[in-house]
Amino acid sequence: MKIVEHTDRYLEIANHNRRCLWGLLFATPFIVAGSIATAFTVKTTVLTCQRDPGDRINCQRTISGILGTEKELILGHLKSVKTVTTSATGVVLETSGGDVPLAPYKAFVTDSQYRTADRLNAFIKNPQQAKISVEQDDRWINFLWSGNFIIGGVVSGLYALKIPLQMSCKFQQDLDCLATRFRERVTIDKKYLLGGDRETVLPLSTIKQAQVRELLFSMSGDRQPLYTIDLVTTDAKKVSLSVSSKDSIECQRLVNIIDRLVRQHKSSLERTS
Repeated sequence: MKIVEHTDRYLEIANHNRRCLWGLLFATPFIVAGSIATAFTVKTTVLTCQRDPGDRINCQRTISGILGTEKELILGHLKSVKTVTTSATGVVLETSGGDVPLAPYKAFVTDSQYRTADRLNAFIKNPQQAKISVEQDDRWINFLWSGNFIIGGVVSGLYALKIPLQMSCKFQQDLDCLATRFRERVTIDKKYLLGGDRETVLPLSTIKQAQVRELLFSMSGDRQPLYTIDLVTTDAKKVSLSVSSKDSIECQRLVNIIDRLVRQHKSSLERTS
């Protein structure tokens, strides 16, 4: 924060902050990546196979997801089925036209894929069975993976929105000549990207001191600690005064100036009482 004006009876400090925008920029790739992964992997694949009069097996798969439903004929005739665990492939159809993954997207390989392969192989070996239909539902398990990116991005974005874009604090003590007393107040203005402006007004006499606080969590990419300034009231409540800063020395300098003004105000009250 920077000092805008400083006199014996008035102190104004203000700061413009871009951490909110940087936080939203940090969160955006996670939300986009999670949304894309959800659109292309949270799907259900249904494979329908049928024997023709020549005992050849023709298959068609139906893929349903967020973007709609797609039907596709499997090229060639089905010969056998295997399960491939590498590269998140899963069930693979071995046809006369080559190997074709059952699901044309990455999926977690679980016991259900092995059971699906066993069912299809049993169908291939049983000429008495004319038709079979199997389903591979990857919606929930893939959403648990892609949803983590979305949730992480949303949480980071919400945290960023809690950071003010602009913050100012005014310490005022004006002598009311008619009443021969001081009119004193502390006005804290915070401007947010969403949520508008918020103003907090406190009597200056209720301020006990200012202090520097190190933030436990920060979105600083270089892992340097961030600091902020709090006002401590006489009833032990803490009021955030500044946006985060890496400059602990500057924060402490401002704290010393605020404390000196608070002490001067208390001395003025004692002299007028």
